[in-house]
Amino acid sequence: MITEACERITWSGREALHLSAAGYEAIVVPSLGANAIALQTEASGHRIDILRTPPDDLTLLNDPFAYGIPILFPANRVAGGEYSWDGVTYRFPRNYPNDVHIHGVLHNRAWPVDDFGTADGVAWACFSLDTETDVALQNHFPVPMRIRLKISLSERGLTHRFTVENKSEDKEIPIGLAYHTAFNVDFCGKSDGVRLHVPLLARCTDDPTDRLPNGQTTILDSFEARLASPEGAPPLDAVVDYLYTARPGEPEAVLRDSRSGCEVVYRVGPENHYWILWNQTATEGFIAIEPQTWLSNAMHCASPVAQGAVLVPSGQAWSSECSVFVRAMKEG
Repeated sequence: MITEACERITWSGREALHLSAAGYEAIVVPSLGANAIALQTEASGHRIDILRTPPDDLTLLNDPFAYGIPILFPANRVAGGEYSWDGVTYRFPRNYPNDVHIHGVLHNRAWPVDDFGTADGVAWACFSLDTETDVALQNHFPVPMRIRLKISLSERGLTHRFTVENKSEDKEIPIGLAYHTAFNVDFCGKSDGVRLHVPLLARCTDDPTDRLPNGQTTILDSFEARLASPEGAPPLDAVVDYLYTARPGEPEAVLRDSRSGCEVVYRVGPENHYWILWNQTATEGFIAIEPQTWLSNAMHCASPVAQGAVLVPSGQAWSSECSVFVRAMKEG
């Protein structure tokens, strides 16, 4: 059994943190977006490699959304690379067709480490960014705000707790968050017995060029309907790259391996109203399961709040929490 520990290590020439607790081990790289690039455990006599881990930092830099748990803030696409709220304009790189911004500005930033340690069976590390001391961040978010991230290992598995603190005197801050989490389909060594279940409701339709949602949805196709069913479907049976509305009250996406009798669970909070699924060409051996709080481009909708936007009042904070863990499959 792995005892709890949190220590500085070197990964691919970079300072990293190695966390271990409750039978789980994880590696987090602060200089690469505080990405949790690795998560392993053992269950039912099997070594389980949960996340797709890059072999080195160059691989991650060249393909930053296909490994580990990149943090997307703001999520996911923004028309014109900017939006305005409460008299403040937030601007981001135009890095997608039609001057669209995609994937936020935190996944490739260095996150200062505030603290790390262990206590009561938990290993944890805390990071933060602050617009009052980070000029580059202030260029995107020109309002006093602090972003805090706590990554912990415990009996609940790997937990991300993301907090935005509004330090302004009189401005609301709009919030939209996602995690571009890349899971190994063959997390127990073989993929032919793996099925994925995600509580999808409908597919969001979008413009085929810039992929901005048009506010409409369509019914799931046969593959997507199988993914949404209780039995699930092999996640590499077809190429998938879409945004979906989530079924309310169903917080878990699950990868089940019938060979080992183990399943990997992604449990998210009720503030996540959407899922994105992406498996690149369906030949790379991974599936990105991405919980998202608001509709992509929500701030350009007539009612951003109706599309999942959270408005944080001045002097207050908002937090979101999600966990990845392994459990035994239920019989039957």
